[in-house]
Amino acid sequence: MSNGLKIDTYRRASGHRPWAPLRLGRPSPWAFAACIAIAIALLTMSRLEHPVIAAIRSGGLEVTTPLIRAAMTIFGPLNAAARRIGELNTLREERDRLIAENQKLKSWEARATDLERRAQQLELLTRVVAEPHLQFATVRIISNSSGPFVRLAMVDAGREHGVRTGYPIVSGDGLVGRIIATGLRASRLLLLTDFNSRIPVQIGAQFARAVVHGDNGPLPRLSFLQTGAVIVPGDSVFTSGVGGVFPRGLRVGTVVDVGDELRVELAATLNRLDYVSVLFFDTLGGLTPDETGPANTPPPIVSRRSSVGRPTASDELWDRK
Repeated sequence: MSNGLKIDTYRRASGHRPWAPLRLGRPSPWAFAACIAIAIALLTMSRLEHPVIAAIRSGGLEVTTPLIRAAMTIFGPLNAAARRIGELNTLREERDRLIAENQKLKSWEARATDLERRAQQLELLTRVVAEPHLQFATVRIISNSSGPFVRLAMVDAGREHGVRTGYPIVSGDGLVGRIIATGLRASRLLLLTDFNSRIPVQIGAQFARAVVHGDNGPLPRLSFLQTGAVIVPGDSVFTSGVGGVFPRGLRVGTVVDVGDELRVELAATLNRLDYVSVLFFDTLGGLTPDETGPANTPPPIVSRRSSVGRPTASDELWDRK
């Protein structure tokens, strides 16, 4: 009992309070210097290739590897669960976006159906001549000549397969060019970016008339613009069908503003062409064989495989013209 009284008397005399927080002293500068020295020593040892250090390193690796494996075994499912939770959040956002997009598409589908019905009624009232359905053949690009003065390509189809000079070439994205020379089993096509390429087009909702003029660059020019036409960047560019060289409505690209002039960013990527389609479109306007005569009747379309595995040298093909 007397000992307890002595301790309590000492605490009161010294002003010590049991509930007061413990006050830590100031860190010693020597401890800080020692930590820096140890860190420098470890960095230096990690750069040395001494056998003793290598042995210590390998021993430490052998000791920590089972621990790391055990940690991966424990925390691996947790990481996988966290990734799945993140994927679920992403999928939920994607689902919401698709639902909203689907609703917009349904509204546009209803409007398109109504516009199609009105167009059919107007065609019946005005007795508009229906445009002919185009046949096509899918062929492969077997060579591409992209020099400073020419933008040409060669496809593995020729007169033997019904291909004629002037036929349009399209890809899945839009217009590519037109056939300028045909051989028996191969044809050359002029790309839209070639300097000799001229394409009559219509632009935007006002259907402004112009000509897409290639200049061997990636963005063809717009020339011979219709007087008073209002064209802004982003307007869609389609073939107009003027002159009967191309069918009306083939997608060409969009208008872009480059400096002080308007150019066309092509929808088709011409430097990555593999398979393209040849449209069997004659400049006569798609007349039937009875109207054009036997001389103008195209040969039957023959389905054929790709030219991979057989010789397709251009000199041999063009000698058979």
